[in-house]
Amino acid sequence: MRIPPYYRRPGWQRFLAGVIIGALIGWCVFLYQFGKTQEDMVVELRKNELTINQLEGNLELLREREEENNETNEEGESPFIIEEISIIFENENESRLSELALYDLEQQAIEELEHLLEQEVDSVAENRELLLSTIENKRFPSNDYEYNLLVKQVTLYRTLELHVEIVPVSED
Repeated sequence: MRIPPYYRRPGWQRFLAGVIIGALIGWCVFLYQFGKTQEDMVVELRKNELTINQLEGNLELLREREEENNETNEEGESPFIIEEISIIFENENESRLSELALYDLEQQAIEELEHLLEQEVDSVAENRELLLSTIENKRFPSNDYEYNLLVKQVTLYRTLELHVEIVPVSED
């Protein structure tokens, strides 16, 4: 018994071509969705790693501060100290940077100001101009490009809050 030659009929040729093209399109859609999901997971994983590192550093500072407070046992009122640093980008949408690049810039700026944690607000307020020049004169690399941050507003309390604008560095 012989298999009939369906490959010669135009109806079967169209059907088989449709199946093959449909499989290729389905594979492309699958690759796109899988790649998008993986990219989102990589961004989330990187953010979590940076947050864990930052929180571990804060935990060490808090433990040191607790030990100092236990040693001194001061009954007086404690001065205001900076407990957290927050960076807010004012031109986040106009800069057209990816979420990971923005987060990377924020973490680099926080690392640059990390020495201000656990310092009194009064001493930081006295050296505010030095703080501004420290941030504005540093180049922050991200994704093979460098950026400067221009400080627009500074708020000092228990949280040091900086409103900054992202400016790409032009290569001269």
